[in-house]
Amino acid sequence: MEIYRFRHALTGFILRNVAGLFLMIGLSATLSAQTGVTVVNDRQEPLAGATVIAQGSSNGETTDSLGRASLSIEQAIWFEISYVGYESRLIYLKPNEWQRVVLSELLTSLGTVKVEGFLDSRTLNEQAGGIARLDIGALQRFGENSLVQAVNTVPGIRFEERAGASYRISIRGSSIRSPFGVRNVKVYWNGIPFTEPGGNTFINLLDLTNVGNVEIIKGPAASIYGAGNGGVLKLQSTSLAGMSNSTSLSASFGSFGLSRQTVVHNSSRENSSLTVKLASQHRDGYREHNEMNRTVLEVDGLFFPSQRRTISTAFLYSDLDYQIPGGLNPDQRAENPRQPRAGSIERNASVDNQLFLAKLGQEYRFASGLQNRTNLGLSFNQFENPFNLDYKKDNQQVLSLRTEFIKAINTTIGEGEITYGTEYQSSFFNGKNFGNVAGQADTIRFADEVRARQSTTFFNARVPLAKNLDITAGISLNTLVYDIDRLIDRINNNPTSFRKEFDAVWSQRIALSKRFNDKHSLHLSLSNGFSPPTTTEVRTNNGDINAAIQGERGTNVELNFRGQPNERLSYDLALFQFRLDDAISSFTDLNGVQLFRNAGETSNKGLELQLRYNWLTQPQGGIRRLTSGLAYTYHDFEYDNFVDGGDDFSGNNLPGTAPHVFNLTTDLELNNGLYLNATYHYSDPIPLNDENTFFSRAYNLVNMRAGFKGKIKERTNFELFLGVENLFDVTYSLGNDLNAFGRRYFQPAPGINYYFGLKLKLNH
Repeated sequence: MEIYRFRHALTGFILRNVAGLFLMIGLSATLSAQTGVTVVNDRQEPLAGATVIAQGSSNGETTDSLGRASLSIEQAIWFEISYVGYESRLIYLKPNEWQRVVLSELLTSLGTVKVEGFLDSRTLNEQAGGIARLDIGALQRFGENSLVQAVNTVPGIRFEERAGASYRISIRGSSIRSPFGVRNVKVYWNGIPFTEPGGNTFINLLDLTNVGNVEIIKGPAASIYGAGNGGVLKLQSTSLAGMSNSTSLSASFGSFGLSRQTVVHNSSRENSSLTVKLASQHRDGYREHNEMNRTVLEVDGLFFPSQRRTISTAFLYSDLDYQIPGGLNPDQRAENPRQPRAGSIERNASVDNQLFLAKLGQEYRFASGLQNRTNLGLSFNQFENPFNLDYKKDNQQVLSLRTEFIKAINTTIGEGEITYGTEYQSSFFNGKNFGNVAGQADTIRFADEVRARQSTTFFNARVPLAKNLDITAGISLNTLVYDIDRLIDRINNNPTSFRKEFDAVWSQRIALSKRFNDKHSLHLSLSNGFSPPTTTEVRTNNGDINAAIQGERGTNVELNFRGQPNERLSYDLALFQFRLDDAISSFTDLNGVQLFRNAGETSNKGLELQLRYNWLTQPQGGIRRLTSGLAYTYHDFEYDNFVDGGDDFSGNNLPGTAPHVFNLTTDLELNNGLYLNATYHYSDPIPLNDENTFFSRAYNLVNMRAGFKGKIKERTNFELFLGVENLFDVTYSLGNDLNAFGRRYFQPAPGINYYFGLKLKLNH
């Protein structure tokens, strides 16, 4: 009943406001009294000197310092917008209409990719640390029903899907403490923390339409982003370069009952951009009791009241439910990998989750050159989880605020930058655990109210030491407090209050960056971080409060080599050593309940290599583009000092990490609109328990997608595509249950499966 009321209220809110939203879009289209364009990049920075030429004409205009160009036309006409280093765009412009045109950068090499990184927007060749970026093209190389396959093309990352929409992200082995969900990784969405202050992240609430690009920082980034030794994922929901002033429709279908439909509408004018997205996805699943349904509505707004001020808004509503088939032991997997764990059907093991999130942001450039970015977020989450052992009902509200100031500095040697700011989150969590009788909540076992408050105050400076030599230093102060009130305790008959206030943590980072001849760069960084236990690890499912568990502290030393020896080849090589103290590891008790403990020290050494090769420096014959990429990961992760009772695991490999992972991609695009994306992925066997007595199998995956892009009319584009995943029908698990009771380690992934679909894009 609670879920019904929640959905009913949100549905009413949505229906009442969608009509008003489209009215705003219609009104914004009538406000322009001039004809022309404002040309900007994805970061909304003006592009001065861009060329604006009417089709069929050799004469054109160039944009001024504000990226603006006034045009004189008597009828609607097509214009081509071009700028060096960016992809050209065609726009359809009417008299008395002013459009805001967003161009996307040409990613000709790995080093020229521009990333925000540690709040210093520069190319990868200029930044220290393990940083990667996936644009919309990289995200859409696969079936588009999840982020999993795309993110797994990045070295050092393992994105797992234990069941439909049951995700886990491991950055350099961080999944050791994540039996389910995303932990030890800080996730941002449109500039606000998507990770709640208790440390959990429900990234499965997002559809691919809610992710326009992904930036990944590998390793501790506490000097800027706070808790999370694994790293940081920054998700930007809307990439306007390919979708401004258009309406896109898509439908795709595939094996195991896959069905996905999306609608995306954007209207961009001189001083505003409004985007509406609706996505619906269903899949029956490869295994029994594996169905998934997700519906997501997103509304984004960008407003430019002046040249100095940008206002951003975002509203997200997600409704997700999926069934949990559960882990299998080796005998069950061999007998029938599609069967569920015993009891999963009878007890309706599943998740029903709804989220409403609102975000308001402002970016302001002061006359002095100081810049401020401030984002405020408010979310409401309702989570219901019948499981084999119990039945959970949780409600949570989260308030988030992040503000950062950026100031450019000029010295006689060169330019630098100072960044400082703060982030604050507060949440109220109401959780109830019941018995589970035939899939229904039975007698309440315990109920808690949890208040969590975390803050990060940070300072970062980049200063040139000599020509092409920079030093970057950052420091942050981090606090976290849990107040837990046990209102009902039918297990121990001891309702109580508990406060866990972690010691304030100072986290530092220092880095040196040296560039050679504009082709190669060398970076050295030393950073430390911390990761306190999440509310799930403190408030355990067996009814105990794990007061003894301590936070993790880690130190990372990293050497990065990046460069582009010639026009065709670019590379990104990272060598790192990460040491973690008081590492948190998961284990199961005799009842099969997942619990957590500090596992001593770990030593993680690794090499990560990414190569990109452009077979053609310019189109030849019928081939427009032909590129290949290679990603190789070598991880030597082990317990350095871990003794649990009479068991000494020191020297054992960390569960959940493969020593060698290899990924090869090739993309072919022809001038006639045909394209082909091919991906090969190899993973070594993965240890599944602390004792290293069970391992997953090594596996080789081949995925392919082919399609055709064309035009129906001048203003209507279409794309037909089809694909196959796991081409050679390999038996493997895309996610494993670590240290599982009863040897239930395995979550078998689908065998060979297919998908196909159609996209339509109507340019306004």
